[in-house]
Amino acid sequence: MRRFKAALLGASAFTAALALGQPALAQTAPQPDQDATTVDEVVVTGIRASLRNALADKRAADNVVEVLSADDIGALPEISIAESLARLPGLTSNRDRGNGTQISIRGMGPNLVNTLLNGRELVSAEASRNIRYEQFPAELINGAYVFKSPTASQVEGAIAGQVDLRTIRPLDYSDRRIVANVRGTYSDLAADIEDADPYGYIASFSYIDQFMDGKLGVAIGYSGRRQAVATARTNVFRYTNSFADLNGDGTGNDEIPFGYEALVRGGDDIRDGGLATVQYEPTENISINADLFYSKVSYDETQRGFRLEDLPFGNTFSNATVQNGGVTGLTATKAADFGLQLRNVNELFEFTDELWAGGVNGEYRGDRWTLKGDVAYSTTERDQRFITVRTEVHDIVGGVPVERQSGVTGTFNTTPGSAADYAFNVDLTNPAINLVSEFQIPENGGGAPLINDELVSGNVDFEHELDGFFTAVQVGARVTDRSKDYTQRTQFGFVDPAARRAIPTNLLNAPVRFPGDFSNVPSTLSFDILGVIDAFFGDINPTTSDFDRRSSWVVDEKTTAGYANVDFDTALFGRALTGNLGVRVIKTETTSSSTRVDQGAQTGGAVVLTPVSFTNEFTDTLPTLNLNWQIAEGQQIRLAASKGISRPPLDDLNAGFGVFVFGAPQAFGGNPELEPFRANQFDLTYERYFGPDTAFTISGFYKDLETYIVPQITEIIVDVNGTPTAGTFRQPVNGTGGYIQGFEVLYQQAFTFLPAPFDGLGVYANYSYTDSDISVAENDNAIGNIPLPGLSEHVGNLSFYYYKNGFEARIAGRYRSEFATELGDTDRILFNEAETVVDFQTSYTFPDNSSLSGVELLFQANNLTDEPFETYYGDTARQGRYETFGRRFFLGATYRFGG
Repeated sequence: MRRFKAALLGASAFTAALALGQPALAQTAPQPDQDATTVDEVVVTGIRASLRNALADKRAADNVVEVLSADDIGALPEISIAESLARLPGLTSNRDRGNGTQISIRGMGPNLVNTLLNGRELVSAEASRNIRYEQFPAELINGAYVFKSPTASQVEGAIAGQVDLRTIRPLDYSDRRIVANVRGTYSDLAADIEDADPYGYIASFSYIDQFMDGKLGVAIGYSGRRQAVATARTNVFRYTNSFADLNGDGTGNDEIPFGYEALVRGGDDIRDGGLATVQYEPTENISINADLFYSKVSYDETQRGFRLEDLPFGNTFSNATVQNGGVTGLTATKAADFGLQLRNVNELFEFTDELWAGGVNGEYRGDRWTLKGDVAYSTTERDQRFITVRTEVHDIVGGVPVERQSGVTGTFNTTPGSAADYAFNVDLTNPAINLVSEFQIPENGGGAPLINDELVSGNVDFEHELDGFFTAVQVGARVTDRSKDYTQRTQFGFVDPAARRAIPTNLLNAPVRFPGDFSNVPSTLSFDILGVIDAFFGDINPTTSDFDRRSSWVVDEKTTAGYANVDFDTALFGRALTGNLGVRVIKTETTSSSTRVDQGAQTGGAVVLTPVSFTNEFTDTLPTLNLNWQIAEGQQIRLAASKGISRPPLDDLNAGFGVFVFGAPQAFGGNPELEPFRANQFDLTYERYFGPDTAFTISGFYKDLETYIVPQITEIIVDVNGTPTAGTFRQPVNGTGGYIQGFEVLYQQAFTFLPAPFDGLGVYANYSYTDSDISVAENDNAIGNIPLPGLSEHVGNLSFYYYKNGFEARIAGRYRSEFATELGDTDRILFNEAETVVDFQTSYTFPDNSSLSGVELLFQANNLTDEPFETYYGDTARQGRYETFGRRFFLGATYRFGG
């Protein structure tokens, strides 16, 4: 590790010294291979054109960057922008409901990734700062840049990398352009889930035109989608010490899970998105651009199955299977009223995210100087609720329902790589004994939060061209004002045991039957959830309770930044050396407001609410250096060194906390005094370009994080009846940092040298390796310290494509090795098993001389192998979740008119 860092530091110092010591020369960077340019006069479109455009942009960039490019409007290769980004070197996406939703870069999770739209920072409907990429229809995104090394002029906040999504600029086109797209979708798993409709659609329309002799451009676009939500899963809850030898092997303290569940989920995933852009260039010196983006994403899901809890307590055990000290199979029989609880669960999850983002920018170009300005506004709202209705197992004694206090038996067995097996001595489909006991909108299931996030920003940039070694100087400033509020709401309803009754037959559905891989999961009761709530509990009206107030907060954040940067152009050993050197200074001020909740001995049992507010500020100075040495024709070496920050997740800045004294004091909450993640970072790359379609690159990187934000238990002193009493406080803190290092390899080639028809073949491949000494303490799962969350040591992509005479096809696989993660249903850190996802796409575009000119037919299949999503608790034998999403198929047509 130290040798790796020393090599990068030494190379940085040596190259910078040589660069500054060389006189300025007129020699320019080598141009692309002229022979390749001459031969490739055939118009290239489709996948090959996208890869070619991306390669050209990567080669010409001022810093270390990956590029996602489309050869036309709505022509990105994947349905999801996150999955397209995950094809790039060092990038991965998670899978939520089978969709790519969030991005990790170089082993660092979404907390360290900053996402922009057209160069502007975005708000987030998540409680943190993380962006869900399904908000951005691939049909409306024209490409993306992933900056792995910063320049001083770039928006700060991205240690892992910065993703800048780009939309259409109408004056980039010379003529009117109209694109319409319609695709039907089919989910094979949804066909087996009662609450899911397997059929859906994607439809989009874009219109681009120019007026006033090409001085005014207008672009509008719309994209709509409705697709099935369809998942099936088994899930084993976190482990705890049983303080017993459950399998009789003479070794005690076997670890046992708290319980387990099986659920099928079905519903609708609906998204509508739109954009409008006006671009005006009245003279060669003036450019004005105004753009607006809108997106609305809605999920309406029903989840049904069973949940068994309280497994470690009040039960007798038999047939235990123990592997490496953890129970992976067991029969448990309820022996006391506090023993296992076996429930049918019928649940609703609904949320709507609405995003507006836009701004106006202008540019004036003088003789040797340029002035730019930008004003932007972004706002989002989320309305969410999670509702669960539960039954309990009952006996009917003398016509009166009595909750069964003993005798309920449940058996589970898990095997890595497959769904868990479950069996019970109770018929979970019988409405006569499975009686409704409660409904909840609980905080630990998500509750019903309202989230609002609003950001106003403005920046100005000035550049002046120079002669000599320094070719240009840039200075600029940026200010932002952001406010985010999170209001938690909950609701609970209970049926008195003596008043419990069977669900009316008109509210019953056919029993839930688990599909395919889940044949060893018993059927469960299904009913009309809203109808049952209305009949048994009345209105749904979640409110902010006293205990919800510590989870409700407002964070205001203001930043002021200024930068200076110089570009230079010289030569080293007769070869062009270009680069930039700059510094960015940022002041951040945050104010966090919430509530302290006290209950217990310190309050005489009462709930006491105290408003709290904290202000924090910090200033960071971030130097940047980017060098590009053209060592030979078509070959270049890049070296980058910088300091970066990523600000804390906004929910971690929550000032609210709860203090409960029922014995030793315990407190839980956020930390408004958090400092940012900070890192010194270095990149060294070698790039070899053999032509417009072919390249080999290798990159090494090293990041030294000064601090890493982690949850930790600290001490709190509570005044209990006049006596200062020490207790524990679980909150996020600035923990110990460490290094993240690795390398990335990219190879792509179009095999144009092969004889026809094989000259249409091509390959795109990349691999990245990442290593870190950062660890996070996680004691709740008896795992101990775990690796950096989100870090997969090995990530790879391999795509083979064919393009010829309008026909193209591509089969692509992406792989990521296991990594630590956090799931909302357990609220605990687990490990994701390694996964490989394979997709296929083919299309045909009719030739220009055809009566169907402009028409493209397309077929696409995602997740061909139905790769499961699987987690485990430290040891692969201790399976957590096993979930399948099924395959998705798309069939449709695109019509393009004009150019």
